Amino acid sequence: MTHDIKTIDRTAAKLVMRLLIIGATGGTGLQVTRQAVEGGHHVTAFVRSPQKLGPLHHRVTVRQGDPRSVAELQAILPGHDAVVSTLGPPGAGPTTILRTAAGSTVAAMLAAGLSRLVVVSVAVLFDDLGIAGRVLRRTLLRNVGDDALDMERIVIASALDWTIARPPRLTNGPLTRRYDVDNGHLPGRSSA
Repeated sequence: MTHDIKTIDRTAAKLVMRLLIIGATGGTGLQVTRQAVEGGHHVTAFVRSPQKLGPLHHRVTVRQGDPRSVAELQAILPGHDAVVSTLGPPGAGPTTILRTAAGSTVAAMLAAGLSRLVVVSVAVLFDDLGIAGRVLRRTLLRNVGDDALDMERIVIASALDWTIARPPRLTNGPLTRRYDVDNGHLPGRSSA
């Protein structure tokens, strides 16, 4: 099947989204924001520290705020097609940022009538990590895992159209566009 240029242009125009990215200044958030902008999407970066956006600051709409605040989130949601949360824990110590922000995000989205949510979680929650992964989950990464698990429970229990991604390894290397995906399992280790 062939398409003329006008058909392709009209189709591409339908794919442009208005995205609210929560946590756009972290390692994953900066990459998601950069790729969304380069893909032609309209991005609002909801961040605590706008200066951390660097050069992206001039390519996105920036809104400073607290992802734990339902009111702040609800105020900026109108006009967006989807929310992407790339929040991460501040370290391995006790934290509730993921679960608290998930509760606020879900409440704000439901109140604003927005249904599409994508969240980045942690691979340490996969059951098929092996012995070393399970030991890490129960010890060093216990707080991160508990917070992420509670976040996932909040998202799953919501009435939203959600996707949860658990990337097993994030690097600072060049973009490869090669991905391994396995639903419910650590990629490459599926028991199915």
